[in-house]
Amino acid sequence: MKAFSLSPLTSLILKLVGIVLISTYLIDLIVYLITADFQNSQWVLNLTTQLVDRGFIPLVGLAILFTGFWVESNSDPATSGSSRGLRLTALWLASVLGLAFLLIAPWHFSTTRSAADDQIKKAEQNAASQQAQLDAQVQQLRAQVDAQANAADQAIKAGQLQGEELVRAKQLQKLKSDPKALEAQIAPARDQKQKEIQTQKQQIVDQTRKGALQTGLRICLNSLLLAFGYATIGWVGLRQLFNLQEPRGS
Repeated sequence: MKAFSLSPLTSLILKLVGIVLISTYLIDLIVYLITADFQNSQWVLNLTTQLVDRGFIPLVGLAILFTGFWVESNSDPATSGSSRGLRLTALWLASVLGLAFLLIAPWHFSTTRSAADDQIKKAEQNAASQQAQLDAQVQQLRAQVDAQANAADQAIKAGQLQGEELVRAKQLQKLKSDPKALEAQIAPARDQKQKEIQTQKQQIVDQTRKGALQTGLRICLNSLLLAFGYATIGWVGLRQLFNLQEPRGS
């Protein structure tokens, strides 16, 4: 007697827990859509990642909900028909979620590639900007050497320099008159800086592509698995539900 009286309570608890889990996920989805920014690839990536990472919650909710239906039908078969509307709603929801996760997979993959391309483009622009700054610094250094060489030339002609100052002045004259000598002094530091710029850019590009591939594959595969799970529950459940209804109507 106790086992029989406990079954309706067990069924109620299971159905309530299942509904709460499913509703929690749907509420989160509604909140995300209220602040929708589909033009922002980063927002889209965050949306699809959150939906897929938490996509198991309604799946668990459906499992618990239908366990409640099973307990209900075994404890009191006469009352099992009262939950038909809720069963139908849950199965349609599972079918819709299956289709949604099937569409999320290519959407996320496309957005991931687009976001990665944007980050790579920014890295290339940043590298180009740094290269332009380096070129400007080299030109500025050349101009300074020319200006100092001209001043040194005038000072030598005026006989104002002696000793070490005269030696340095002649070195400046040599740098001005011999571009290769100036290039030999500038090249090591300039080439090192260029190498650092290119290395940094390549690291960003490699990390971006690797991260996009890993994240894209993880989310896409999980989304397809969720799509298969929801679609199986929805379509198989709807077919069985309608098949059970046909003999009654005949």
